[in-house]
Amino acid sequence: MGIRPTKEQFNRQLEQMAGTLRNEMIEGRYALGEYLPTERTLMERFRMSNNAVRTALETLVREGWIEKVPRIGNRVAAGRPPVKLVLARNVVAQRNLELSGLLDNFHRQFPWISVETHGIDGQGNTGDADLVLADNYQFQRMVEDGAIKKLEPLTGREDMYPGLARQFAVEGSLYMRPVVFSPIVLCYNKAHFRECGLMEPDGSWTWDNLLGCAEKLSDGKGRYGFSFHAQDTNRWPLFLLQSGERFEWNAGQLNDLRGTRLLESMKVYKRIIHNRKAFPLFLSESNGDILQMFEEGKLSMILNTYMGLNLWKHANLEYDVAPVPFIYEPRTLVIVLGIGISAKSAHKEEARLLADYFVSAGAQNYIYEHTLSIPSTQLPTYSPAASTSVGINRPERYALFREMMFSYRTHSDLGIPVMSLPKIFQQLKAYLADMIDENELCDRIRGALSGETRAGASEAGD
Repeated sequence: MGIRPTKEQFNRQLEQMAGTLRNEMIEGRYALGEYLPTERTLMERFRMSNNAVRTALETLVREGWIEKVPRIGNRVAAGRPPVKLVLARNVVAQRNLELSGLLDNFHRQFPWISVETHGIDGQGNTGDADLVLADNYQFQRMVEDGAIKKLEPLTGREDMYPGLARQFAVEGSLYMRPVVFSPIVLCYNKAHFRECGLMEPDGSWTWDNLLGCAEKLSDGKGRYGFSFHAQDTNRWPLFLLQSGERFEWNAGQLNDLRGTRLLESMKVYKRIIHNRKAFPLFLSESNGDILQMFEEGKLSMILNTYMGLNLWKHANLEYDVAPVPFIYEPRTLVIVLGIGISAKSAHKEEARLLADYFVSAGAQNYIYEHTLSIPSTQLPTYSPAASTSVGINRPERYALFREMMFSYRTHSDLGIPVMSLPKIFQQLKAYLADMIDENELCDRIRGALSGETRAGASEAGD
């Protein structure tokens, strides 16, 4: 008796067979109205069971490539009328997914479907889009705005990394499928460390270790040891998450922050960006400004994401990644990009084909081979050599994200609606500028957040 394939192997065989037949129909090997080879012939060709062959053929029927004629066979379907889908996506989706290439591949598989993309506006509106690509922070905003009903419930996949789908789930229903993800990591210039005779960062580093090293890396000639875009919503909340605490309420009033780890984490954040021996007074307007300074060798260490690494994928830059330093225990912020289908789409069948495609083995491998983003499905290997064919500069410790998964947290782990984060930062700005002290900071945050209960955070998908 042969060894029965695992579910993952079975699904891969199905996709390989369906993909091969799909390509052969595109290339004209089977003309419109012509019958495919018999199921027995296909069993011998692909070395698959009768059940597996029928399952793959059913996929092609569902996709509209063939039609099943009872007691006769499977016939190549007549041409389908063209359909245009509109995909709303955030501004960095092209870079993080190599989106144009992905959509070209999708069109080759489904030539009657074209995809037009447009951006999501500053309020998170997606217009009349059939599908939306958004991150988990944007999704939480949709939930809190009551816009979740604009998305169609989806089915999950078992081959995704644990915890990712939860970021797009509300009351047991999944509304977006994770496509790629990334933790916040520490990027460092290997040549700078070698030049200064310093050991490279590792998972034992606290922020004090980082500052001590950053001061030694600063050369007094325009190079600084450490920086990050301090205002970014995917950077400063990292320090709150490292407190290990949540915002708590009592009778609609935020509990006093004095004496809490949350306050201590804000003090650490301030101490870092006020250290002029390590951290420059650089008025960055975006993470892109920080990434540019790192590439130019003006910064030795920065906070970044794997998606942010895509700006350097063809750069002649000797760098690597390490876990972010910690305060009380290792914790980092994870960002997940997902795809969802609009409940109002007039082309839900075709939209579902595109949503399925983004998490298919073919698309996920394409993302891995052409970007530095982390695919949401668990691919067999993550080797730096895997992407040499397209000239990508992949850091040696790329696979580090797997060892960090225990430390992943999201904005919602703070126990507040994500819409409250700008209110907190508004008060933090005055504290960082020494315009208010810690006592006034606590009072101001309490006043700004009072009335926003933990229930609000629960509704946000916590």
